[in-house]
Amino acid sequence: MYFLITIRPFEFDDSRAVLDMEEAIFNEPNPLLYAMIESRPAEGFIVAEEDGEVCGYLLGTLLMDEARILLIAVKDSRRRMGIGSRLVNEYIESVKGRASMIRLEVRSSNLAAQTFYFKLGFRFIGMVSNYYRNGDNAYIMVRPMENFTLFL
Repeated sequence: MYFLITIRPFEFDDSRAVLDMEEAIFNEPNPLLYAMIESRPAEGFIVAEEDGEVCGYLLGTLLMDEARILLIAVKDSRRRMGIGSRLVNEYIESVKGRASMIRLEVRSSNLAAQTFYFKLGFRFIGMVSNYYRNGDNAYIMVRPMENFTLFL
């Protein structure tokens, strides 16, 4: 059965669903996510909802002219259905005209996520050693916005 996916701003009532998804996917609680939920950001925190149930989220921030995707997740059962792409594209639209690029970090061992971001126009620009709590490295990926050229 197919239900309409709605992308909307995070609401405090979404907290439990978002935290449960984070722990189920990443196998550990994320202190940043708890802090952001507590601070109730005015923008940059969006969720995907299907039939009244949160099935994905994206947490981003904008500092000066650099937008950052800090966290993104889609329930395992809802992956490869375009939900992650919709979340990223909605975030891109929300920072248009205010950001020259969007940056994110992705686990160096997560080829599926790297491919996903590459298809959305992100490119590798560097690596951060020991970025994750378990010591894994991260690749830095950026996506230039309109009127901005990335020279690599």
